[in-house]
Amino acid sequence: MKLKSRLKRVTDILEKLGVASLAIGLFQDNQVGLWWGIGCLLASVVLTREDV
Repeated sequence: MKLKSRLKRVTDILEKLGVASLAIGLFQDNQVGLWWGIGCLLASVVLTREDV
């Protein structure tokens, strides 16, 4: 249970970082920000994915 709680916090941080990076990448025309944002959001999705 403790590990799941920590994983939730990590994914929340990755989501926030991803959205902020995407915003910087889009509005300031920064390619690195775009790629970091996409990478953080993909990592968040992978970590929260449950096996079906």
